[in-house]
Amino acid sequence: MSSYKIISDTSCDINPSVISTDTIPRVPFYVSFDKENYKKEIAEISVDEFYRTIVEDKLFPKTSCPTISDYTDVFEPYLKDGLDILCFCISQLFSGSYQSAVNAADMMKEKYPERRIAVIDSVQATAGFGLIVYQANLMREAGYTMDEVIKVVEQLKHDAAIYFTVGSLDFLQNGGRIGKATALAGTLFNVKPVICMKEGELSPVENVRGVKKAVKAIIDRTDKEIQSHESDYLITTFFADKRVDITDTIVEHYSDSKYDFRDDLFRVGVTIGAHTGPQVIAIAFAKKYTLYEK
Repeated sequence: MSSYKIISDTSCDINPSVISTDTIPRVPFYVSFDKENYKKEIAEISVDEFYRTIVEDKLFPKTSCPTISDYTDVFEPYLKDGLDILCFCISQLFSGSYQSAVNAADMMKEKYPERRIAVIDSVQATAGFGLIVYQANLMREAGYTMDEVIKVVEQLKHDAAIYFTVGSLDFLQNGGRIGKATALAGTLFNVKPVICMKEGELSPVENVRGVKKAVKAIIDRTDKEIQSHESDYLITTFFADKRVDITDTIVEHYSDSKYDFRDDLFRVGVTIGAHTGPQVIAIAFAKKYTLYEK
């Protein structure tokens, strides 16, 4: 049985303090503030620098997905070392990253025909994506084969979701992720949108007045989905630029021992932050990998 390396693109927003980029290398997305000069996420621009720029300069950045060569550059050293590769990508509905990875895998298979490269569409982004990769790493550490991880992930990825609110829908509208009419609703009378990210789709589910009601709504929506099965799920809250005090409301709610809750796993990075903006409050949840037959 050969060993394998887990790799993801940088839209998987696992904090490096939780899983380092040595353990799970990240293939970079690119971001530009002038539509001409692009920087690689993590390698050439930090998350803090990114948010400082969009907040202070009031810019709407553009992102570009990893190229085929970005993937081959990351893949090849591990293939040379005799490792197979299990690569995870952001939902195809959001980006061409998956196709770049597939094309890179095809190229590398010609050069290393004895090696195996599997590319998985996570149908997720940011912390929803992160919960999948986080658990894939737990499975690898627990001795799961590559095939066993793939089998579980192909089920698990459909049981993950995010409920979130943003300070403004301007970034989502500017990035083409949400319609102008919905964006307009988010600007009226301090109305805050509550949005669901599931199966690669963004769905506005509710508009409420003020951030406190928005936080209550994302808690209520999450609780409704996991009701009577609370212990089956990993739950996390996360933020973008800065954590705000009202996030403590989420922490307090999920402090009960019936929940498996973490608030230190994820922070919205450059790729997703370019579309959501700096003021994100969110809850992500996914079923635990141990619930699935490997």
